[in-house]
Amino acid sequence: MRNYQNFMLFFTFFLFWVSIQFGDFVEDSVAFVLIVSLGILHGANDLLILAKGKNSKNSFLKHLLVYLTIIITCVLIYLLSPFVSILLFVFLSSYHFGEEHLGDKIKVNRFFNLIFYLSYGVFLFSILFYASLAEVDEIMRELTGITFTEAQIAITFLISLSVLLILSGYLYFTKKILLIILLKEVFYLCLLSLVFKTSSLILGFAIYFIFWHSIPSLLNQVAFIYGDLTKESVMNYIKKAFIYWVISVFGLLILYKIIPEINLFSSIIFVLLFAVTAPHTWVMFKMKN
Repeated sequence: MRNYQNFMLFFTFFLFWVSIQFGDFVEDSVAFVLIVSLGILHGANDLLILAKGKNSKNSFLKHLLVYLTIIITCVLIYLLSPFVSILLFVFLSSYHFGEEHLGDKIKVNRFFNLIFYLSYGVFLFSILFYASLAEVDEIMRELTGITFTEAQIAITFLISLSVLLILSGYLYFTKKILLIILLKEVFYLCLLSLVFKTSSLILGFAIYFIFWHSIPSLLNQVAFIYGDLTKESVMNYIKKAFIYWVISVFGLLILYKIIPEINLFSSIIFVLLFAVTAPHTWVMFKMKN
């Protein structure tokens, strides 16, 4: 894990340098490649995870039905209210990011964990959105016709930060977490804030989504499915996920072509991520519990 942390920090600093040296076209191109490849891949084996350890075919079919129902519900929510769907995407992603990043470090009780993970993710999104207000405004207006105001993002930032500080204080004073771990997380958040400030919206999101979330999640999934983490098990994971990855990419391109009012490719990226984030979050919750 320490080796991966070094890898994660190296590529974060490298892409931070890219964001300084190059313009939005290069940044967004790198981001799209990362999201369409590793980002989609890390959620492509959800059905394999659901099937893991299930002796009953009926049990798997029930889980599959729930999984498909969640996807259909997300699509319907987007069609009925794009703004509500964006809010759901942000909150679901916030919890999912927090659970993946902090799940091994913070284990108090289900309610405490929920609030901490959610606050962590919302704090990240508020930093990202505040650093890229113009791009957020452009995407939100294209997808929903309305947008988040600067005041709303600032208030969200302050509330989530306050909750994190209070809960972190509780963890430290009750000796449920070491000070060095808290200080590392503060350093990581400061680094990500700097990255978000200098990069485009989509690259900033991709840096966290890929190197801080998707790859660690993928490695955890490999270990869960195959019982170990080896080169062979990783390759088996990729082989099994490939067909679902191809279907997702084709679906992404089709959506981009058939929804005429969407001109920004980044907008359609967020639509696809919303459709798969909800069921994937449910699968990861079941895997971890």
